[in-house]
Amino acid sequence: MSKKPFKSQASSSRAISGAFGAPDGPLGALGGGFGAVPSSPLSYVYEPPDLSNISEPNVVVAFKNLQKKDSTTKAKALEDLQKYVSGLAPKDGVEDAVLESWIKVYPRTSIDTARRVRQLAHLLQGAIVRASGKKFARCMPDIAGPWLAGMFDGDKMVTNAATESVKQVFQTEEKLNNVWKLYLGSILGYCSDAVFKETTNTLSDERIISPDDAFAKHARVITSAVHIVRYAIENTPEDTLEKHQGTLQYFLRQKKLWEFSSHSDSAVRRAVYRLLDSSLAQKPGMIDLEIISSCVLLSSLTISQASSAVAYSRILAHLTKYDPTVWTEHCKGTGKKTAHRRLIQFLAKGSQAASSEYWEEIDTLLSITPQTVLVPPADVTDHSFDVFEALRDGISNRDEPRTNQAAAWNAYLNLVARFQTFPNVDRERLIDNSVMPILVEYITPSRKTSSWTMSTSQESILPVAIQLASASQENFIKQWRDLSQALIQDMQASLPEQSKEYERSQDAIVTKARRWFVLQVALMKVEVSQKIKTAVIDTTELEIRSAIALLKARNGKPHGAAFHLGCAVRSMEDVLANREDVKTVVADFVATDVPDLLLSPSAPHLIWLLSLLNGVTDIGPLYRSSLRTVLRAPDSNAKKRALQFLVLYPFVAHVSQDQELLENLAATLQPAVENDAAQDAILKTAMANPDAPSQLTQSLLGRMIENLLIDGHQLASLRDLETVAKHGPEVIKEYDASTEDSGLLTNLMLLTESPEPAIYQRAWNVSQIIQTISSADPAQAYQKKVRIIRQNLNTSEEDALPMIPLMEIMQQVMNQCENERERAALANELLPDESQWNNALRPLYAAKLNPSLAIMNAAGTAVSLVEASGSSTPVTYDKDGLSAAFRMFWFTYSLIELGILEHATDERRSCVYRYLAVVSRLAGDRMSIESSNLWKEHTAEHQVLFVTIGVQKLLQIWYKKGPSNASVFNALSKLLEDARGMTGRAYYSSLAFNAMAEEVTEGHSKMDAIVGSDDLKSIKDSPDVFAGIAAISAIQDLNVLTRVFNELLSTLTGCDLRSHANGLPTLIMLNTILANEHFADVLSSIPKQRLVFFVQHASSQLVTLHQSAGFDAPVVSTELNIEAEIMRALTPILPVLKKTYGSFWNHVLETIEETWSTKVELSDEALPLVHASLRLYSSLLRCAAGDSNDDLGDAIDSHQESTSSGMINLLNVLSRLPDREHKPRMLVNELLARLIARSERPINPESPLEIFPILASESIALQGAAYEILHLGIPKEQENVSLEKALSKDYVAKLPEELLSLALEAPTMESLEDVSFKQSIPASIRTYMLTWHLIFDHWTGASDAVKNDYVNAIKEGSYINGLLDFASEFLITSRPRPIDAAKFELTTYRPDEEIPEKDAQWFLMHLYYLALKYLPTLAKAWWRDNTSRQTQTSVESWTEKYISPHIIASELHAVSAWAASRDPDPDQALTIKTSTPAREITASIPIDEQAMSIAIALPPSYPLARATVAGLQRVGVPEQKWRGWLIATQGVVNFCELGGAGQALVDGLAAWRRNVTAALKGQSECAICYSVVGADRQLPSKRCATCKNLFHGGCLYKWFKSSNSSGCPLCRNQFSYA
Repeated sequence: MSKKPFKSQASSSRAISGAFGAPDGPLGALGGGFGAVPSSPLSYVYEPPDLSNISEPNVVVAFKNLQKKDSTTKAKALEDLQKYVSGLAPKDGVEDAVLESWIKVYPRTSIDTARRVRQLAHLLQGAIVRASGKKFARCMPDIAGPWLAGMFDGDKMVTNAATESVKQVFQTEEKLNNVWKLYLGSILGYCSDAVFKETTNTLSDERIISPDDAFAKHARVITSAVHIVRYAIENTPEDTLEKHQGTLQYFLRQKKLWEFSSHSDSAVRRAVYRLLDSSLAQKPGMIDLEIISSCVLLSSLTISQASSAVAYSRILAHLTKYDPTVWTEHCKGTGKKTAHRRLIQFLAKGSQAASSEYWEEIDTLLSITPQTVLVPPADVTDHSFDVFEALRDGISNRDEPRTNQAAAWNAYLNLVARFQTFPNVDRERLIDNSVMPILVEYITPSRKTSSWTMSTSQESILPVAIQLASASQENFIKQWRDLSQALIQDMQASLPEQSKEYERSQDAIVTKARRWFVLQVALMKVEVSQKIKTAVIDTTELEIRSAIALLKARNGKPHGAAFHLGCAVRSMEDVLANREDVKTVVADFVATDVPDLLLSPSAPHLIWLLSLLNGVTDIGPLYRSSLRTVLRAPDSNAKKRALQFLVLYPFVAHVSQDQELLENLAATLQPAVENDAAQDAILKTAMANPDAPSQLTQSLLGRMIENLLIDGHQLASLRDLETVAKHGPEVIKEYDASTEDSGLLTNLMLLTESPEPAIYQRAWNVSQIIQTISSADPAQAYQKKVRIIRQNLNTSEEDALPMIPLMEIMQQVMNQCENERERAALANELLPDESQWNNALRPLYAAKLNPSLAIMNAAGTAVSLVEASGSSTPVTYDKDGLSAAFRMFWFTYSLIELGILEHATDERRSCVYRYLAVVSRLAGDRMSIESSNLWKEHTAEHQVLFVTIGVQKLLQIWYKKGPSNASVFNALSKLLEDARGMTGRAYYSSLAFNAMAEEVTEGHSKMDAIVGSDDLKSIKDSPDVFAGIAAISAIQDLNVLTRVFNELLSTLTGCDLRSHANGLPTLIMLNTILANEHFADVLSSIPKQRLVFFVQHASSQLVTLHQSAGFDAPVVSTELNIEAEIMRALTPILPVLKKTYGSFWNHVLETIEETWSTKVELSDEALPLVHASLRLYSSLLRCAAGDSNDDLGDAIDSHQESTSSGMINLLNVLSRLPDREHKPRMLVNELLARLIARSERPINPESPLEIFPILASESIALQGAAYEILHLGIPKEQENVSLEKALSKDYVAKLPEELLSLALEAPTMESLEDVSFKQSIPASIRTYMLTWHLIFDHWTGASDAVKNDYVNAIKEGSYINGLLDFASEFLITSRPRPIDAAKFELTTYRPDEEIPEKDAQWFLMHLYYLALKYLPTLAKAWWRDNTSRQTQTSVESWTEKYISPHIIASELHAVSAWAASRDPDPDQALTIKTSTPAREITASIPIDEQAMSIAIALPPSYPLARATVAGLQRVGVPEQKWRGWLIATQGVVNFCELGGAGQALVDGLAAWRRNVTAALKGQSECAICYSVVGADRQLPSKRCATCKNLFHGGCLYKWFKSSNSSGCPLCRNQFSYA
């Protein structure tokens, strides 16, 4: 039995009956035929369109889908039809069959429950009309109604779609109006059918549409139809309406239409109300007032008007204005259904959450409603004023918006005023019952009378209420006096201070007093009788006396009474002047009692009272007396509260008349500035008071400024300053005008650099506010900023303004300069002068210089001759670690970048050129080594570097202008003067002069004026080495330079450099000439004999110096400097003498050897000597490599071993010190590394053990040098190790412990957080990677046995795990995207990447490749044991993509090479084929005419994933043995610990070959077929028991069958199996 319910049939029956059998339906008109179809185009029951004539099948499908129930299917069908219509050619148009079908489905589709369907239907309608053109005109009568109805759909998107479709067809207003004219009849017919014939059941099938959706659909149809009629009435011309007057009148006089005014859908109600409004305005004669009164008044007044209350109240007002009799004559209600009762019910509901417009319309309505409706006849009801009660209920309704209160009470009071005009109304009763309770409730609110409650925001209506209430004069005065007396009693009965409810009691008094005097002020403003005003004044006087008496009696405890007293005095300010008695009472109270009550809770109100008497009496003495009393009191919260109010009012200015009192007040307020939160309010009040004495505010402001830089006080001071700036800007302006100190803005700018966000954000905000205040006077602000710059530029203390804020101020000052004159003045005012530069540089000149700086500049070891002055002035630094000199340097550079230098005087420009050059040399030394105190360590390098490089570029531009530029000429001259002496000033002036002289364009004659002939003559004997160096650098004439060189050479050739006073300076000047790049060509023209004499003398001096010193003698810096300078001189001279024979070659090499082999620890004093010796040795090697003499070659060969040992010694000594922050040491290390790398002769250490520690050096260059030595030596050593392993079975090859120890601790990503790859790979990481590269070097040249020992050593120490962990993190897992290794050549590594991080990536990828190549089993175990599945997956995929292809190619190549290198052995023939694309090796062994073969397949991620071995062809062995061979071969391939050269694969193939060979060894042929392997691929297995021969089973069977006997083929005996 079917379980389907019978509901479907029942619903169908109801639907059919609703459509056809409804009493008012069209059934009668159609003649009662059951099968007839209703005429309504909107009903869901309709005859489907005829689709047979449509030519396009897709259109037919779309129309069929459009008739289905699902809204999504309908929407898709509409979209398909839209595509069809849009794709039609303009000349074709839409088919007639399509139009006919669309006309039938469009009306129903346009009212579909789905919004998307309705929207698409209207859009498609417009598209069809546009595509059809004039052909569609015949269809317009049927379609105009539904189409225009879409413009009034309740959904905005549907309305927009319908409107858009209509306007696209009828593009002008005129065309659209014509549509309304032409088709108004059919439109009205559509509306009539929709309103009067359609129901919920006719529009929707209840079987598939929910009741809510069906109801909403019906309401939407009704609403749109009513709106169409309204629109037609409002916008259609009168002559057109007259043509359809009957239809329209029939529509408007139907009761069913107006019954919709009480419809439950608000949109329907609003549409009906708007239609009625339009009808009253345009067609009032068509309205039946009795129907309207019955439906719109009596029926609609009682229903909920939520969302339609404004529209309903408006139509009620318009309807009443049109004809008030609608409430009386046309209203047929009786009993409880009278108009009065229904109106009362409506008003009691309030606005029902509507806007205040509702109450405005109600006000209009009540002003024109007939009196008999508002006040019904006495025989009907006794409730004459129940309309007011209803209004109050509506106003106090819980859902009534508070914003409607004013409009609601206004309507209420207007009705009271109207009631006063009605005859026979008891006016006093009206006032008592309807108005006075408003005033009473306002003063003393109560829950029992909450319907009278009026919020304080509605106080504007109080005058109206008072005006109405005062109409009953005697009653009003009585009520007023009763209220005043009640307030007095409340004050007297207020709770004491000991009570828990004390504050609540006093607050209630304050609230009542505030409202009482608001009411009193309102009363005084309206027109009332003088008698009422006199009564009000009398009650106020009584209140004053009562409050004073109460305050005296209870010692000021009831502060509500004090507030009441203040309000009373303020309200009677005009009256007090004429009431001497009241004035005297108040004045005596203030003078006698108030000072003693200022520590009571009433203090704020009493001080307010004091301020109110200003102008009434002299309050100066009263104020000072009160303040003095409070200041003398002990500290308490009451005192702080009193002080806060004493400084709040203007009378605080009176305190300036008493200096002692003023000082006491300032001292009392001081803790508020010291971060006393309890007194913050007092401070803010005082500073915000414009009448506060200047002496007081300025002292407090000064203290705030000081506290800005005190830890723990910053935020409080910033908070106070912000308050002052916002509420007392005049205090800031006065401070700016009264002092030249710029501490306020400076300290604020300092705090903007604070690391604490709360501080720097607030400091920035306050500084912006204060700068805005100061900008009111541009001239004063300009001077203030200039003072800030000058004050902060001359200092580098901790509290100095940082450079960034300082330059921001400078930029602001520059922007204020409007002309050249102002810029010139600013340039000379801001650019530092000579005294400023000297003061800043003096502490720097006094510092001892590092001797290793000799390597970095042309002065050489002259740096050690600088005399340290030991200045007592220490170098100071700002918060950023910058000295005053560098601050000036940076500031000047920034000014120049803004173009201000061109406006400065020549003298100031010369000063700028000179000192920028000097500080630039200081900065260069500071960046080379911590040799100067120009800035502290850990200062922001990028800023320092940016400024220094920028200045150097500027200097080069200026230098190119040469001495023709007067300022540059003056700067050069002044620098040459400053270079005299042996001070730091002379040293840096000389360096600056040299730099300028090198860049000056050649050919400027003014250079001769800088260095005159007298200067040249004095060079030889001058002790001023720095001036001499500077003078030599200025000589451009090579002839003059040659003459000076010869003179210096002659002087040096004949003197003992140690004993001669000017020996070292003279040698330094000689080297200055030799350093001139133009002099190199001239040097070869010097007589060689003169050069030989100098070289012989110099080499003998070197020998003497070394012999006198010895190894144990202390190092003397002067002797080291002399040796260094001699070697510097010999470096360019010896190549000129390379063909000259002599013993000096040997002497020089001996000196170099001894220098490098010294046992003395290297210090900075010895670095210049080491550097000079390395350069000299490099020069000798270049000479020997060319066309030189035999003495030089023999000397180099004889000292080869000792120099190699010396370089090894240098490596060990230099590696102990870092060189990253020591550029001279870095240069020495790099030079030594280059010598080792380029040496054609091998450098063999006595033991590698002394080289391994150098790998851990912090010097990148020395690491590289040690690596080169070991990298070349380790592979050669493996031959000896392999030989020893072969000779002794007990020998175990070991990796060096020192090398393995460097691989113990692998770097981690956490350890890399604090390192930088900006300049180079960090030394620790480079050490680790070089160590592993050297470990893998041991595989090169080692035998398999040795490799096996190495693998075991690495396995025992678990070293490889650290490398692989680091590689996987650095390259793969720690990044959002793994490194793209395709950009690198992974199989090799050359450190030539410009970017250090890229270099590290390349190196680590190469090591990972080597690890997989040489240690595949260990790498595979590491990957397999990794606990992170994500890491496993990432590593495998990355390895498969980038590494495995190289490994596989290498392995296959090695296997091919092994196969090709084997000796041919017919007994062990093995054929091997490799396929790189398939990653496969095929091996086969021929047996007779067949072959055994296997295939080894390498996975894509090899060697992480295991290789597989598969059998291709099995011959002569059983399946079980064959599988055993395959498993054994696969085990050898996958578990062989030896990697590289295809070792695992070769071992696997060899194992398989051994198994096959062993199985076939000694196997005899079958005596029948004479083959080892039979046709069945089996070996002979049937043995004769007599002759012992073996036969194939198949062969034997064939023999028995062909011979018809069972005898042995050989012995002929009966065959029996052995």
